[in-house]
Amino acid sequence: MSGFFDFNRVDGGPTLYAANKTPVTVDVLEVGFIFAIAILAFSFLVILPGVRGMQRISFALKVFFSIFVLAVIMLGNFGMEWEVSEVETGVQYKAFHNEEIHAKIGVKIGLRGANITLKGDGPHLNSETIDYNERFWWGGERQWTQGRNFFGPFAGLVNREFREAQFKGLPYPILWIAEYFTLDGESIRWGRSYRLSGFYTHIMLWTAFPLWILTNILFCMFIRYGAYFMMLTGAVMLLGNILFASLRWGPELKIPIGTTIMTFHYGWCFWLTLAVGLIIVILGAIILFIDLRLPDLTGAFFGVESDPDEYYTVEGELTTGTVDIRDPGPGRVLSLVMFDRGPGGATVCDFAVARSLASRSSPD
Repeated sequence: MSGFFDFNRVDGGPTLYAANKTPVTVDVLEVGFIFAIAILAFSFLVILPGVRGMQRISFALKVFFSIFVLAVIMLGNFGMEWEVSEVETGVQYKAFHNEEIHAKIGVKIGLRGANITLKGDGPHLNSETIDYNERFWWGGERQWTQGRNFFGPFAGLVNREFREAQFKGLPYPILWIAEYFTLDGESIRWGRSYRLSGFYTHIMLWTAFPLWILTNILFCMFIRYGAYFMMLTGAVMLLGNILFASLRWGPELKIPIGTTIMTFHYGWCFWLTLAVGLIIVILGAIILFIDLRLPDLTGAFFGVESDPDEYYTVEGELTTGTVDIRDPGPGRVLSLVMFDRGPGGATVCDFAVARSLASRSSPD
């Protein structure tokens, strides 16, 4: 029995297991956001049967659309698919080795860094399975500054991570692609371009987050102000897309690798943020127009009465006219302007309150 209990033990020490290195298949942060949003949506779905009648439809539309926009803002902010490229070619595997491998190489560029993947077709070089996924940061919570050139302790974040990758001995294709983001001179400033565009875009998306929260709050109080903030949220998201696409220096990034050239195009994060921003602006304008023309319709949909700063409604036997009520102070007049809205005698009247500071010689 001693041989059974000695399994994986060295000199009577504790059991040690070899490291189980598995390839990265998904972005953990993106999946975490998706699960969090799904849990939030499911929570509202559970309470949906408790809403009565036709209000259930309007409640579902408002809640799930609000959660969807919130998810787009967060995934756009932390997603890594603002620009993407993928090729399949033969390429040198490691430095000082002449053997080439046939692999699929992909690059995903986000607001805070770039994700580089290398996946070989079958085992290579002593039956090694080639499946690498490396991320190089140029911004985020740790650092957004450009830093000095080269690879010293005061260099930029992406330069220092590139030097660490060299010491780790990562495959040659990953280092070849990452090196393009470390160059910063003349018109070759791709790392600086993506860092600045990512910085200002992530500021716009973080600004859109509280604006969207305020939009949902205002829709529960003042529909017109909610429409204003809805259009403002969409405009801020569109501004983030414009900044990401326009902040560029020098030529377009094209990376020759193996027998092909990697060219980049906008990914789903860019297009989703752009589409939702346009939808929010257009939808906010439609809600504003309907609220101006048919306030009762928007009030019924959002469950909110007419805005109190537009008019006040009082009930009573009132007639059309103007009544002047003078304050005790000299020259201060309170005017109540009433408009008849009933065909057979005023039962509901709107009145606007206006104050004037007209100087009078002697009060009546």
